[in-house]
Amino acid sequence: MAKENYKAAVYSVEIEIAKSLQVVFDQVIDVSKWWPEDFEGQPLQLNHEFVFKSGDTHFSKNKVVEFEPPKKVVWFTTESIRKSDNYDWTGTKFIFELTSKGDNTLVKFTYNGVVLAHEYDRLIQICDITIKEMLYNFLLTAK
Repeated sequence: MAKENYKAAVYSVEIEIAKSLQVVFDQVIDVSKWWPEDFEGQPLQLNHEFVFKSGDTHFSKNKVVEFEPPKKVVWFTTESIRKSDNYDWTGTKFIFELTSKGDNTLVKFTYNGVVLAHEYDRLIQICDITIKEMLYNFLLTAK
């Protein structure tokens, strides 16, 4: 797909959980339990590579490029494709920053990369569902 169809995109969303920083961090890095796509790999660690797939229609290979327990984890997409339209978000960073807020933990997620020019609203919707619903609900119920 032509690069003129892409635009830079940075979007952040936050959630607050009534759990300790370390507990929330340990649950966030266990991506296989809450991320909406099939996950191939182990809980995240520095330089760890892993894959997300949705059948044969969506693929991304990622590498953990920052890992600062219990405050931050960042992965970088090294290879990606959505086959239906050849959308490629390689080079995108997925950033999780955690801070204590009294007895609670604030989780800030930032998508920093590219999006198809006409899909920015979709990016917001997907990030909000993934973080505000999937991750939030997982963190509420995880032991």
